[in-house]
Amino acid sequence: MNLREILLTIAISSGLTLATVSHAQNWHSRHMRTPTSAPADTTAPTTPTGLAASAPTSSSLTLSWSASTDNIGVAGYRVYRDGTLAASPGGTSVSMTGLSAGVPYSFTVSAFDAAGNVSALSAPLSVTLQVGSLPQILWSAHMLAGNLSEWDEKVNSGSADTTVVTPASVGIPPRSGSYVMKQAVTGSSGGTRMQRYPEVDALARAGTKLYWSWYDYFPTPVSFSTSGMYQIWGWLSVQSSAPQAVSDVFFSFGFNPTGNTLRLTYNPTSRASIAPKTEYTSSVPVPVGSWNFFEIELLPRGNATGSIRIRMNGALIFELLNIQTQYPLVGQTPLLSVLEQTGYGDVAFAHYVDDVTLSLGRMPYP
Repeated sequence: MNLREILLTIAISSGLTLATVSHAQNWHSRHMRTPTSAPADTTAPTTPTGLAASAPTSSSLTLSWSASTDNIGVAGYRVYRDGTLAASPGGTSVSMTGLSAGVPYSFTVSAFDAAGNVSALSAPLSVTLQVGSLPQILWSAHMLAGNLSEWDEKVNSGSADTTVVTPASVGIPPRSGSYVMKQAVTGSSGGTRMQRYPEVDALARAGTKLYWSWYDYFPTPVSFSTSGMYQIWGWLSVQSSAPQAVSDVFFSFGFNPTGNTLRLTYNPTSRASIAPKTEYTSSVPVPVGSWNFFEIELLPRGNATGSIRIRMNGALIFELLNIQTQYPLVGQTPLLSVLEQTGYGDVAFAHYVDDVTLSLGRMPYP
C-alpha cells in the first residue's frame, strides 16, 4: 500500500475530506525529502619525503620524515620494512625495534587520510645496523633539509658552485635521503669549497686524530690536461698569528689527468721549512655510476709526527707517516687549520656528495 492509499484510508475512517489529505501529501513532499550526501573525498595525501634514520643501535633505530599534506587532513602513516607493513604511527617518527645487526633493511612510508586515500610510497631508505657501537661523531651533514645549513661557509671562485639537488633531478640513485650535495665546475676552471670550522679547528689545536668520511658519486670519468687538476678534498693551515696570515694547502686530494685514478698532493711549500711539493698516485680507478665511500684519517701535528691515510671503499690507497701536517700552533686566530670538501679544477665537471661525517674513529663500511 502506498502513501496515498494509507492517507485515504485514514481520511475515510476519521471523517477527513480529500482536500485535507491532499494538503498532507503536499507537506510531505516539501519537507520530507531525502538528504543530499556530501561529495566523496578522493584526494590522497602528498608523498612523505626526507625519510631518515637516527639513534641506531645493534637492534633498533628511529625513523623520521617530513609531514605530508592533504586537502582535509592526514590521519596517519604506514611504515613498511622490506615491503611489509611494520608500523602505523600518527606522527612523523617511529622507533623500529627487533632488528638484526648486519642485515640490510629497506624502509618506505606512505600517508593516509580518514577517507582511506593513500599516498604513494616514499623513496626507500636502506639501512644496515652495525655490530657494536659507532665511533663518536662530532659533526655530520646529510642535506636532509634540502639546503647547506649544516655547513659553516661556501667559498666559490671562477665558474663553480655547490648546490643541493634531488638525485632524480640529475639522474643518479639516492644515497640515504631525498637530497645530495652537487659540487660543479661549470666553466673552463673554478672552485667551490664547503667548510666546517669549529670542530675541525679544535681537533687541530689539540693534535687529536680526526676521521673525515663521505660518499661520492661520479657520473662519468673525469679527464683534463696534464697541467690541470680536479680536487675533491683539501687541508690547509695558517702560517702564523700575524693578522691576515697566509694559509697554505698542505694536502689536496683529487684525480690524475687520465685513467680516472686518484692522486694526493703534499704541498706544505718552502714556508714550512720541510720537503717541497710531492705527488702520490694510485693505480686503482674510481668506480663511476655508483656511490663510493672515502675516508681521511689525519693526525694533525706541527712537526714530523703527523700522518694521513686515505681509503676508498674500505681499501687503503694512500699512507704518509711521520710528516708535518700543519703549522705549529703559535697563537693563530681564529683558525689554525681548515678542511674543505671541494669541486675545484680546470675542467667542467660535477660530482655528488652525501653523508659527510667528522668522527673520532672510522665509520662503518659498508
